[in-house]
Amino acid sequence: MKTLRRRLLETYLYGMALAVGAALLMCVAISPAVAQEEGEGIGEAGTDPRDFAPKFMPYYRYTELENGLEQNEVVVFGLVAFSNKFAMTYEIPLAMERDVTNTALNGAGGTPGVCSAPTGQVPVPPATPTLPNGIKAEGDCEETGLGDMNLRFMYRLDWNFLGADWLVGSEFWFPTATDDVLGTEKFRIAPMITPIWDLGFWPAPGAFMALMNFYEFDAFGETSRGDISMYKGRYFWMLPLHRSGIYALPEIQFIYDFENSDSSFWFGPEFGKLLAPGRIIYVKPGWGIATDSLSGERDFTFEFGFRYFFD
Repeated sequence: MKTLRRRLLETYLYGMALAVGAALLMCVAISPAVAQEEGEGIGEAGTDPRDFAPKFMPYYRYTELENGLEQNEVVVFGLVAFSNKFAMTYEIPLAMERDVTNTALNGAGGTPGVCSAPTGQVPVPPATPTLPNGIKAEGDCEETGLGDMNLRFMYRLDWNFLGADWLVGSEFWFPTATDDVLGTEKFRIAPMITPIWDLGFWPAPGAFMALMNFYEFDAFGETSRGDISMYKGRYFWMLPLHRSGIYALPEIQFIYDFENSDSSFWFGPEFGKLLAPGRIIYVKPGWGIATDSLSGERDFTFEFGFRYFFD
């Protein structure tokens, strides 16, 4: 049953990605060209970090790790602008499911409804066998609930160093998960600095490149969980494709874990369509690059969401 459900879900997600991609290409073919004024387009798709207009951007994301863990989450995401230079984003996984049925943690070998310790290991609390990301084998290998909440504060500097606009700020991760399986049980802080360049060579207004840099560490939390110390880089390019409001937003993520001396790459090309002013729909598949099956890195992700932003 698990395997069948997993295959059906993967088939559905791949099919949705292809269907939406075909719809976007059709929009390019049949949509009339609409003239844009010079400079128009910055932030019009809700993707520019410099745009501090209030936004509401809920999304659904499916994640499959190299070690076999599967995760579904519905996330409420948005931006609150305190001024044209200072803003806060919030990200709350209101519904999260994690399933370790197909991981090495399940000694029952994927048997539906059965979740046991790997062969030769006896779970003795609190030393229950865990995967590197802390997911434990309990019950039927599934857990559903609320995930860890994230707040990010950003300030735009009056600085033109290297010809870029600069944002500084910090992320704060709160251990709000309703079960230890669904979160890190750590309060985490991630200072951020982000340069953003407009891409004048691109043949449409609104193109830019942003390099988001974070250093994440745990301030306090459960001592049974490992320490957190990592660099996280999110590098993305906004590339308008058609005057009707179709765009591509390829993103590369690089993570270096100082605690484990381990690194990983992830690539996710977002494709979106401006349906109306302040109304965007998008899809974003993603793939892990050179991942390690023992480190719990992302193998495949699929995200589908909306962006509503206001003047």
